[in-house]
Amino acid sequence: MTNRINYLNKIKTNIDNNLADSTSLIKAFDDMNNGFVNNILVNGSTILFRNTSEMIKNNKKYTYGTHGTPTTNDLCVAISMLERSNETIITCSGLMAITSTFLSILKPNDHALVVDSVYSPLKQFCKVFLTRFNVHVDFFDPRDEYNLKTLLRTNTKLIHLESPCSNTFEILDIHSICKYIKQRSNRCIISMDNSWATPLIYKPITQGVDISICALTKYPTGCSDVVIGSISITKNLSLTFNTFKRTIGITSSSYNCNLILKSLKSTIVRLHHHHNSVVKICKYLTTSHHVDHVFSPILPWSPDHKLWKRDYKLSNGIISFTLKTKKIEDYKRLLDGLKIFGLGWSWGGYKSLAAIADTKHRHFKGKTNNP
Repeated sequence: MTNRINYLNKIKTNIDNNLADSTSLIKAFDDMNNGFVNNILVNGSTILFRNTSEMIKNNKKYTYGTHGTPTTNDLCVAISMLERSNETIITCSGLMAITSTFLSILKPNDHALVVDSVYSPLKQFCKVFLTRFNVHVDFFDPRDEYNLKTLLRTNTKLIHLESPCSNTFEILDIHSICKYIKQRSNRCIISMDNSWATPLIYKPITQGVDISICALTKYPTGCSDVVIGSISITKNLSLTFNTFKRTIGITSSSYNCNLILKSLKSTIVRLHHHHNSVVKICKYLTTSHHVDHVFSPILPWSPDHKLWKRDYKLSNGIISFTLKTKKIEDYKRLLDGLKIFGLGWSWGGYKSLAAIADTKHRHFKGKTNNP
């Protein structure tokens, strides 16, 4: 184990050499000490100490399974490299990554601002769970930066962004928002759910975000067989999150981490294929006389197209659309009649999925400009 490659130094070298993310993933994350192209899998709960002194000091790299293994460490370093973050914490799911972020940062009497078109389970968490601890949460219009600015308080501790937003894909000007918030307050932390793009398409921390969250369950996995999430943080938040991680016991299995490490090496290729496929489907849907509106920032007439083109340049495989009919029975009939698409939640795998998206919980209705 002592002969393992020093991944942190290797990653720094790769970044300094301006290698592409996909190249760095292939070049750095292997197990050359044993001669294999893939990382070795180290799984377990108990780590043995050489003596009682080492055990009591607790300064060994690996002390217990929930605190990390060489395999989980490799994945953390890989995600940190992609995110350009100081370090990364792996969680058992994407939702756990988001809720852990809120619990790590917020305390009673704090205020949080959350984009209204956020992942709906998080909105439920804010309304039901955080209120028990006297944490107040306001939701702001994703297409109105003035609305965000007017809701900012002196006790606002956390601003949570999601871009593109869930189901309707509004894109926020992350750089502009972060610049404004940092000018207004040096106490306010900015987090962002980056699951739509993954750090291979967009890197929030380079734009001023403090915490970048990703549901690795989606595109990094690619096969819909692992549930896992990541929290990538800046240096000033390291102590806060590592304390929370050890206290709560946040972890994921080494087996799952190893699967992600292997899948990451092909993620960018799969994302390009998703992009090309969704371009074709958007073109088809916009010409259908049954479809009322297609939600996708790649469409030239989308209110978010300019921002998408500036910040992303590549889409993923998710789109939404509404029918001209308003009857829920017609939507059900459409989904029940699908021959190739399956009915199921999540996205990013090899199986095309369809579902009905419920947006009734939103305060702000997005623009639906059609050509």
